[in-house]
Amino acid sequence: MEMSGEDLNGADGKIFHVNQEAQRFDLLKETVIDPKTDEGKSRHTLRWTDSTRFVKVSKQNSFEGVEKPVMARFRKLDEENAKAAAEGKPFIVMEVMLLAENEALSDWDKDDNYVVGRFTADPKSDRYREGTVEIDGRSTSVRLRGPRAQVFVRSTSSAAEMEQGFWKTRVFGERQGEAFVVEKMANVQLVDPREVDNPKLPRVLVVGDSISVNYHQAAKEQLKGVANYYRIESNAGSVDRGVLCIELWLGDYEQKGLHWDLIQFNHGLHDLKQVYDKESDSYGEHNVPLDEYKKYLEQEIELMKKTGAKLMWCSTTPVPSKGNVWGTPPMGRRKDEDLVMNKAALEVIERHPEIRVNDLNAFIRGSKAFDKWREGNDVHFWGKTESDLVGKAVADAIKKALAD
Repeated sequence: MEMSGEDLNGADGKIFHVNQEAQRFDLLKETVIDPKTDEGKSRHTLRWTDSTRFVKVSKQNSFEGVEKPVMARFRKLDEENAKAAAEGKPFIVMEVMLLAENEALSDWDKDDNYVVGRFTADPKSDRYREGTVEIDGRSTSVRLRGPRAQVFVRSTSSAAEMEQGFWKTRVFGERQGEAFVVEKMANVQLVDPREVDNPKLPRVLVVGDSISVNYHQAAKEQLKGVANYYRIESNAGSVDRGVLCIELWLGDYEQKGLHWDLIQFNHGLHDLKQVYDKESDSYGEHNVPLDEYKKYLEQEIELMKKTGAKLMWCSTTPVPSKGNVWGTPPMGRRKDEDLVMNKAALEVIERHPEIRVNDLNAFIRGSKAFDKWREGNDVHFWGKTESDLVGKAVADAIKKALAD
């Protein structure tokens, strides 16, 4: 039974251990810390009933397969297109949700910038990207904006389908006594690693920020035939976020085929941000103060150790010469502040001699290939040459750690 008092209504997570006979499953989600006990919980056991509604959500980039009129929610409209839709004029949209049959508009997803209407796809349109929609009794045309526009197709599902594959979900319901009972849930099917991995190769997970997105493809290609290479679905962000999310990112690693042999982890570029005062041209405290940074890093390491995987710390990559300042209130990254954060990190890593170190910072600082990048103000590596070099360096460090 679920004993935590946490409100799980609207919670997102991944589904594990579905028990059809007992009508329950485990939800693995971002950890919520109880301020009274300073303890957190990420795994929850939820129940469903015979009246629970199950919806399957599929994502695509067109209206292909939408063969009959359906209620649709057009989301994330900019001001111009929201106004056009309200006036019954043609409009363009970046995101569309097509509701399941007999599904009422509800609180599945809430946002301010949307319109709702009965949509009919045009099968003759270019790449199935247009259609007509009836809004408040007026019919107008609508089309998707570019290839990155997304269409979420919702269809009626069942509890039985949850046992077939790998799913993430959003649940709605209420606590009844000691158990949280699901009234409705929207499930998105994920690729099941056990169906695509080479079982003869080790499994590697990268926990990192957007820099790990930059080098992901290059590293993955370098590790073909060497390892099943994964990175977390989201941006790892600052280390306090890492502590809250790490159990979700690690998944149900005790299940066969979902274990990890090596985990490379990193936080820093989000932690080292500092509040910037323009008048005095001065910087305040780090986004995550150094003492807290070390405390959270220690906590995250202890959670990762439970997997039994080899651990490898990846040093935070440099902040280029010009640094950068953005936002309200303005936050900034200062040149060489990465060295301050890496020094703090190593004080923690040195307490754990079994943890390997991938000194990516030193690699980038020591390579002339990054001279032009160094003169800029973007911490990312968007150029193919730079991202390929960083990816190869990461792959080489992973190969060495696996071979040790």
